[in-house]
Amino acid sequence: MARSLTFRRGVAVLVALTLLGSGCTRSKKSVETGNTEKSATTAGGGGRASKLSTGGFGDIKTVCSKRTPKGSSDKGVTASEIKVGTVTDKGSSIRPGLDVEMYDTAVAFTKWCNEHGGILGRKLSLTDLDAKLFEYPSVITKACQTDFAMVGGGAALDDGDNGARAKCGLPNIAGYTVSAKARAGGLQVQPLPVPVDRDTVGAFRVLAKVDPEAVKHLGTFTGDLASIVIAKDADVEATKQFGYKVVFDRKYNAAGESNWRPFVEDMKSKGVQVLQFIGEPGFLTALQKAMKTVGWYPKYTMQQANFYDSKYAAEGGSTAKGTYVRLATYPFELAKDNQATQDYLDLMKQYNPSGKVALLGAQGLSSWLLFAKAATECGNDLTRKCLIDKAKQVTTWTGGGLHGPSNPGGLEPTDCFVVMRLDQDKFVYDKKFTEPDTGVYNCNPKNTAKLTNDYGVPPPKR
Repeated sequence: MARSLTFRRGVAVLVALTLLGSGCTRSKKSVETGNTEKSATTAGGGGRASKLSTGGFGDIKTVCSKRTPKGSSDKGVTASEIKVGTVTDKGSSIRPGLDVEMYDTAVAFTKWCNEHGGILGRKLSLTDLDAKLFEYPSVITKACQTDFAMVGGGAALDDGDNGARAKCGLPNIAGYTVSAKARAGGLQVQPLPVPVDRDTVGAFRVLAKVDPEAVKHLGTFTGDLASIVIAKDADVEATKQFGYKVVFDRKYNAAGESNWRPFVEDMKSKGVQVLQFIGEPGFLTALQKAMKTVGWYPKYTMQQANFYDSKYAAEGGSTAKGTYVRLATYPFELAKDNQATQDYLDLMKQYNPSGKVALLGAQGLSSWLLFAKAATECGNDLTRKCLIDKAKQVTTWTGGGLHGPSNPGGLEPTDCFVVMRLDQDKFVYDKKFTEPDTGVYNCNPKNTAKLTNDYGVPPPKR
């Protein structure tokens, strides 16, 4: 039976939401460069000479190098080539260009890596695995037959293959995962893990210290899709330890609402002071326009990283008040202070100048860097098993400085975050709600909460 248009639009919403605070989208060829506060400081990368010209990246001395490869070891690997696929939904007719930044980053990385010799002399051959939202099973079938591994991508319906990827032995160094099943999938490592039994809520922890009374009046407003509701439920469970109490918990049509004002009136009547809106930036813009009409706003609107979006700032900044976005990756606005972030911008400018620059692209790049490290350590014995084994041995990872330290092998997300404040049509680093303790980041271990509720799959074994 054909899916309805409403359902299809709703699924497209899913991608923007369930990246779980890891990525964001921006308009093609644009990068935010708004003014930043003087209190913003480097996380250790500023002032270093770039290693891009010699095959290094950020604080990684060597990523790609020229060697004389010997033999071939596994599917998708020859004596001179490694076939690697990047999955996105960029060909979707509903959301054209969805996650295209991840493929654009893959193009730039593979060109750059091959220029510097590839992986120990083996050149990378990139496969475009465009799932177009609803073709994930077929692209997995394709990748299983041709590719050595999947790297640096993500897809909305990533449980649609019913586990076929792992069954065929195809490794995934994922840029992101969405569904609970995919997050718990086998033969997989992520540079920024999002396991079902952990939730990163550092910004909420800091807000509870800054304004302990406000957090007793939490409102959650969520798109009506099961996978999105699970993400909201995890945040609610995690924030309870900091004194949060939910006074408003409603769902909206995942395809949007024709009239947002009744929801605003309800929030006002319930006394919401802290709002978490889970949805697309355009929907939040519509909601905040309704708030302006009503003449009421919550004190704080605390958003995930997909709202770190230049289009949202341009279109919704004038009607937004008290809006903050939490990130795990280093902000573009501070690129001059962080070599890895600047290297990403330079990599795109030099090797894919027409490609889209976005934090989700930077996150995908971290996956490629992790892949390169693991594949290089396998040497001539480059097998799928070796790749995953080596990747799982990585217990501290920053993507060369692109983000705070995570534990890919131990399935532990990064404790580090920064908060960006929407200031009219730009984002600025907000020191008050970050409370930095490590450069620009807040990396307190209490920023990651352990979850005990059932979210559909067994918790990972550590």
